[in-house]
Amino acid sequence: MKAPASSIPVAEAFALIDSNVAAAAAIRVPLERAFGRVLAEPVVAESDHPPLDQSSIDGFAVAANAEIGWLNEEGEWLPGEPPSEAAPAAGEARRVYTGTPLPPGCALVMMEETESRGKRVRINVEPSTELIRGRGGSIRSGDLLLDKGTPIGPGETAVLASVGATRPSVIPAPTVLHLTTGREIVPADGPVQPWQIRDTNGPLIRALLTQTGHSPGAHRHVDESVESLLAAVEQADPFDFLFVSGGSSVGQYDNTAVALESMGFEILFHRIHARPGKPLLFARRGRQWAFGLPGNPVAHFTVFHAFLQRALRSFAGKPPIPPLQARLGAPTPPSTDPRETFWPAALAVINGMLETTPRPWLHSGDLAALRGINALIHFPASTQAPAGQMVSVLPCGGMEGKG
Repeated sequence: MKAPASSIPVAEAFALIDSNVAAAAAIRVPLERAFGRVLAEPVVAESDHPPLDQSSIDGFAVAANAEIGWLNEEGEWLPGEPPSEAAPAAGEARRVYTGTPLPPGCALVMMEETESRGKRVRINVEPSTELIRGRGGSIRSGDLLLDKGTPIGPGETAVLASVGATRPSVIPAPTVLHLTTGREIVPADGPVQPWQIRDTNGPLIRALLTQTGHSPGAHRHVDESVESLLAAVEQADPFDFLFVSGGSSVGQYDNTAVALESMGFEILFHRIHARPGKPLLFARRGRQWAFGLPGNPVAHFTVFHAFLQRALRSFAGKPPIPPLQARLGAPTPPSTDPRETFWPAALAVINGMLETTPRPWLHSGDLAALRGINALIHFPASTQAPAGQMVSVLPCGGMEGKG
C-alpha cells in the first residue's frame, strides 16, 4: 500500500497504527521483570488460600465451647509451624498470633480482651470463631486469579508470588532505537555557538519513554544524509521501533522517508492533518515499525503522546489511553487553522471536577510551552472554545487536586 500523498485526518492515522501494530509474541520472564507488562495467559489458583484455618489476631485459642473465666495457659502455637492435632482441652488456652494455623474446634479471644496472672489467663468475652480465617476463605483452588490481558501492577505481582507464578507469561516491552538528526544539533552538555542548537529531542524522548513505563532504548545522533541514517540502523542492536527526530518534512535535507524505503520499510502515512506535528511519518517493515518525527520539541511531545505511545501500547498488548472530558478553565484564542489541534495544557481536579487550562503556545519550536504540561486538548479544526466548555483531553502525566 502506498502512503497517501496528502495529509490524513487524525482518526485515519489512529486506524492505520491500530491495524498495523499487533501485540508481540509472549515470553516468560522472572517475576521481578514482569511489572508493567500484560499477562499473556490466565493464572488459576492451584490450592486454597489460606491453605489451613488461621488466626487473624494475636490472642488465645480455646475450645469452641469455652466460657468467660480463668483458664490454664498451656504454651503457644506459632505461625509457620504445622497445626496442632487437636483444639485446646476444656479449661486450657494456647497463645496464638496472626497467621497461626489452627486445628478444627477452636475459637479465639483477642489479647486485649484477656488478663494474665502467671500461667493463668482470664477471658473476658465470649470466644469467637469469626476471628478465624477459614481455609479457602480468600481463594479457592481452581479460582481464576488473573485473566489474560491483565496489566501487572504491585497487587498483581503479589498475587502471582502467592501462587508461585514466578515466571509469568507476558507480552514483552518494545525496544526502541532513537536517532536524532541535523548538523546544527550539538550535545546538551557541551558548548554551543549562536548558530547551533543543543539537543533537546534526545533527552525529551528518553524522558517520555521512561515516564510511560518503557525502556529509554538506544540513542544516536547522525547528520541528515541517507548514508548516515542507514549506517546507524545497521550498526544498532535489534529493535522493534525506530524513532527518527527531524528529516520527516519535505526540505532538501529531509531524507527520513528515502532512507526508510531503501531499508525496506513501507511508508503508511507521511503527513497528518493536525498541528503541531503535521509531517509525522509512519512506516512498517515486517515486525518493525518506524516513526519520522517533526524536529520541533512541542511537536515531539505532542506526536509521542498522541501517536507513538499508541503504537508502543499496542505492541505491549495494551489499549490506547482513552481521552477524558474536562471543563475548559480559560478560553482559547480564535483560530481559522483548518487542521485539528493538540493544544498543550495543564489538567487538574478542581473542586472535584476535571479542569484543563490551555497554556500559551507560540509555535511548535516554543520550548517554554512545555513547562508544566500534563495534557493535550484535542480541538477540531478552526475552533475557538470559551471557558467552561467541555473538551476532549489526552492525559500526559500526573494530576494535582485542589479544592
